[in-house]
Amino acid sequence: MTTADLQALAAFLPALREPGFRAGELCGGDEIEPGVFRAPFVSYAPVVDSFVETAYAHAWVLKGFDWAAWAQSAEAKALRDDETAVRSATPEQLARLLTVCIRQDRFVDGALMDAFDSGLIPRIVQRAAALAGAPPSLTVDESDA
Repeated sequence: MTTADLQALAAFLPALREPGFRAGELCGGDEIEPGVFRAPFVSYAPVVDSFVETAYAHAWVLKGFDWAAWAQSAEAKALRDDETAVRSATPEQLARLLTVCIRQDRFVDGALMDAFDSGLIPRIVQRAAALAGAPPSLTVDESDA
């Protein structure tokens, strides 16, 4: 990954830190006419759609990578579940995490929203900003200070 690729992700950090940021909302599940229900679905915020487009455009979503198998690995679990592990992740590890988060959403509606809401995507973006050379004042999460 190049500095430009890292910066492309880092550019989303301010939006993700906005007070009240929401990646999306669960819609549907309602009765649209007697006996007919609309299936629940996630409606993503425009910034999330832009984030996914950027991830694809900058090759953060890896091709030819068995993301489903890697997602079950000890490495993936540590990076996903240990909130401090991403702070030392390599660009390749960030790409693997993003590939899992984005690809999984195609099979599990809302998986990407969960990755945003859990703080995983913001941590990935924060790490990308640090790797891109952003000043520490921009890359330190306020909750860590």
